[in-house]
Amino acid sequence: MSREFIERNTKVAISITEKMKKGKNDLQKTKEKIVQLDEQGELTIPYLKITFEKFSESNEELLKEISRYEYTYVVHEAEMAVKEKAIWEEFFSIKKLYDKELSEFASFKEKYKYFEPKNSEELKKQARVLLEKKGYIVDSPFEGDFERWIGVYARPKDKPTYLDPTDGEEAGLQELYSVDGFKQDFAEWFEFEVVEGKLKEDIL
Repeated sequence: MSREFIERNTKVAISITEKMKKGKNDLQKTKEKIVQLDEQGELTIPYLKITFEKFSESNEELLKEISRYEYTYVVHEAEMAVKEKAIWEEFFSIKKLYDKELSEFASFKEKYKYFEPKNSEELKKQARVLLEKKGYIVDSPFEGDFERWIGVYARPKDKPTYLDPTDGEEAGLQELYSVDGFKQDFAEWFEFEVVEGKLKEDIL
């Protein structure tokens, strides 16, 4: 029974080793592609999101498969033929490289956590102008993918921010509008559609 088991699992190990090689190469190529797009000013948040999600799912599946079979060598090494041992040694050698690449990819992904495309500042500027026309000022960081939409909290110009005041005037305004010692939040959510790199005047 253990002979059949070893032979079967060793065949699976060959398949997993090839998957790890491919996975490692795919991760490297993807990093290069993202850096290239970033340098060319063509990188977008939706592309990053889809790419990172795809790799997260595929690598998770592969890691499950690895953990399901890697114990075979530890438990049955003494019963293995020389050729089988060589297959498993390659398996663990490639796994070490694959794990290293996964770790590097995780660090790489972290660098792009707060990525904003090159046109983000222009879109924020457009949003501020549109809000000012309505008598509002921005009161939070911007959100969105900057390709299809952006959103932000904004408050009426004559009302205080809910955030920590930056000067005496803001502090005084907060105190003026406070209720029973509690400051009030006057910010509202505004969302804008992005069409061909510009904001539509209509607020969503």
